[in-house]
Amino acid sequence: MRLPLLSSALCAALLFAGDARAQSWLPFTGFAPLPSFAWSEPTLAPGGVKWDGSYARISTGFNVTSSKRLGTTAGPTFGLEAGTMRQEGNFVYGIVGAVEYMPALGGYGAPGFGQVGYTRDFAGAFQIKTGVLVTPEVLLYTKVGISAANETLRYGATPWSAPFNRSDILVRPEARAGVEWAVTNNLTLGLEVGVVGQAIR
Repeated sequence: MRLPLLSSALCAALLFAGDARAQSWLPFTGFAPLPSFAWSEPTLAPGGVKWDGSYARISTGFNVTSSKRLGTTAGPTFGLEAGTMRQEGNFVYGIVGAVEYMPALGGYGAPGFGQVGYTRDFAGAFQIKTGVLVTPEVLLYTKVGISAANETLRYGATPWSAPFNRSDILVRPEARAGVEWAVTNNLTLGLEVGVVGQAIR
């Protein structure tokens, strides 16, 4: 099991279909589109932030993943996200899907002698998201779902072998929790943490 997963992100977004102005996400192994910018009303709508509706957006951010066996990897993320949310009183729920690319930077893809490194590049995810509005602008939420990623284990040289890589597309369950603050209907700030389970295949 890899844990914990910490991700926070900044993203530029295009939101469609009605009133989805303050949606989030991220991430999956780091999908967290926060904050988000929309080509729509630049201020709060009358009556407060609208959390319900369908949306789509482009995101970019930063992801940090920590593992007991493989250490820590980190890097920028670039992705596409879409979903639909519903609101009943202070309760918000919906489904989210996303794809993401995370290039290996900072030497994470080049392990030293006798070491093992982990990287991933392309990933996709599907999540169910539920949350509670603490205030009309602040949402505490949880997400559960699955993600599929092209993961690569990079083995450094040893006295008996040259460096080599092993890649595979792995599907993993995951759970996340986070907080979002809708500064306006077009700008959301937030932070998300989570855990990712053992590969299903």
